[in-house]
Amino acid sequence: MSKRAQLLALIEQDIGDDLSDYRTLERHMQALYEGLLARDCPVIDQLNEHILRLLDTLGGRARRRSKVLAAFGLGQDAEAMTRLLALYPVPRQAELGAKWQALAALAHACKALNLRNGQLLAMHHEILESLLGQPDPACLYSRAAY
Repeated sequence: MSKRAQLLALIEQDIGDDLSDYRTLERHMQALYEGLLARDCPVIDQLNEHILRLLDTLGGRARRRSKVLAAFGLGQDAEAMTRLLALYPVPRQAELGAKWQALAALAHACKALNLRNGQLLAMHHEILESLLGQPDPACLYSRAAY
């Protein structure tokens, strides 16, 4: 198998693996929200560990994709993946393009869930501040730190 074919196969595998991992991340982010609502610290800690591992794995694949894009001389802009997908045979282009779009939608959904979880944490913090009195200005979760 040529180097080009190996890199294309790697990208194809990575897209499939990312889809699976982003689905898992989405479930974990939803479960984290429920854990935050219930203030279940052991569940929150466990989910945070899983989420961090997933993010490390996803980040590694994204860095590898960037290296493959560079190896093919396709650039690093928003259209680079479109150019990369155009290197596949026509039947594979459509399937991989659909998977790439699904991956982008999942990443967007996970980002929205993360924002929602952050807003819930901020709300919890504001409630605690109002119950306990004046906020600590050095507090990591104070509005000034955002």
